[in-house]
Amino acid sequence: MGTLNLLQSTSFLDFAVDKIGMVNLNWIGKIIQWLIEGVGIIGLGVVLFTLILKTVVLPLDVYSRVKTKKQALVMEKMRPQMEKLQKQYANDKQMYSQKVMELQKQNGYSMLGACLPMIVSLVIFMLVFSAFSTYSQYANLNTYNNMVDSYNASVQTYVLKDKDGNTVHEDGFLIETVDVSLGDKAYLVDFASFENYYKNDPLTADKPLAENFSALKESEKQVYVKNYVREHARKSAADYYRKNKNNFLWVKNIWYPDSLLNKEIPNFSKFSSAVSRATGSANDASYEEYYNEVTYYLRNHGYENSSGKIEGKVFNGYFVLIVLAIGLMFLQQFIMMRSQKATNELGTVDGSGAKTNKWMMILMPIIYGVFSFFYSAAFSIYMITNTAFSLITTVVINKILDACYKKYGDEFLRKKPKKGANNRKRLKR
Repeated sequence: MGTLNLLQSTSFLDFAVDKIGMVNLNWIGKIIQWLIEGVGIIGLGVVLFTLILKTVVLPLDVYSRVKTKKQALVMEKMRPQMEKLQKQYANDKQMYSQKVMELQKQNGYSMLGACLPMIVSLVIFMLVFSAFSTYSQYANLNTYNNMVDSYNASVQTYVLKDKDGNTVHEDGFLIETVDVSLGDKAYLVDFASFENYYKNDPLTADKPLAENFSALKESEKQVYVKNYVREHARKSAADYYRKNKNNFLWVKNIWYPDSLLNKEIPNFSKFSSAVSRATGSANDASYEEYYNEVTYYLRNHGYENSSGKIEGKVFNGYFVLIVLAIGLMFLQQFIMMRSQKATNELGTVDGSGAKTNKWMMILMPIIYGVFSFFYSAAFSIYMITNTAFSLITTVVINKILDACYKKYGDEFLRKKPKKGANNRKRLKR
C-alpha cells in the first residue's frame, strides 16, 4: 500500500482546521441570544429585543419626559421676566445667573427631577449595549466556527481508518495517524483507494485523473489528493453559509455594516477586528490561513443563490441603515430642541445655550452615523428602532401635556401639596 504523509509539505496546512475560541455571554447576553435567535429572522429578532427593552424602561422615560416638558412650559411662562433680566444684566453673567435661580425657585422650576430617571435609563442602555455588542461578535464567530465544522466534517468523509486502525469509511482513502515530529494529528493516503474514490465522484467527472496516475511521483499524486479534499471541504463550508445566511432585507450579512465599502464575506483583517474586541484568540497568525481556507469559495468565487446569481463577493449593503440612523437621530434632536426652546434661549444671558444645543443637534447624529458605519447592521437596526420608539413616545407625551396645559393652565404646572401640609400650617397659626 503506497501512502504519503500530507504534513510533509509545510506549504499546506493540515486538513483539520482549528476553530476560534468562542466569546462568553453574560446573563444579559444570553437573554438577548434567546430573544433574537428565538424569532428565527435575526433582523426581526433585533427589533423585538429593542422594543421589549424600551418597554421595560418606558416608565422611566415617560416620567423623565413629563418632567422635562413641564419644566419647559414653566420656563416659557417665565419668558417675559427672564427676557427682562437678560436686558438688565446683559453685561453681568454672574448676577444674571443668580437672579434666574431666584426666579426659577419662586416658580418651582428644577430639572433635577428629570435627570435621575435619565441617568438610570442611560446606565441600563450602556449595560445592554455592551451585552448586545458581545452577542453580535458571538453570533459572527459562531457562524464561522460552524463553517469550520462543515469543512472538517467534509474531510472526515474520506477517512478510511482512524488512528486506532478502526475502519471509518470503507471507500475512504485517508488514514489518521499522529505525526511524531509535530506531535499532532496527521493523515496518510491510500492512493489506490483515492484513485477509485476520485473516478466514481460525479463532481470530478470533468477533471479526470492522469491515465498513468499509479506511476506518478508521490509529490504529483499529493497535488491531486490535496486539491480534491480541499475543493470539497471548501464547498462544504460555503454550502453551510449559503443555507444559514445572516441576511436581512437588502443587507447580505447582518453582522457587518450596511455599506458599499464592506463585502458580505470580508477579509481576515475585518473579520478579526469584528470578533477580537471580545476575544484575542483570532489574532494568532495561523488563524488567517485557516480563515482564508474556510471562506475560500465565498471570498474568491462567491456562491450561486436560488436565482442563479453569484453572491459572496458582493458588497454588504447600500448605507440605507446608516442614513436612517443619522436621519432619525437628527429628527429626535430637532424635536427636543423645539420642545425646550425657552430653556435653550433663556438659560444664559447671551443665548449661547441655544448655540450649544444646535451643535449637539449636529454632533449626535454624526456620532450615531460613525457607530453605524463601524459596527454591524444589527447595531444600526437596534439604534433605529430605539430612536423611532423614543420619537413616538416623545411626540405623544408632548401632545398630551400641551393639551393638559391648555385645558388647566397654570394649575397643571403646580406641584401637588404634600399630604398634611395644610394641617401643619393651621397648627402653627
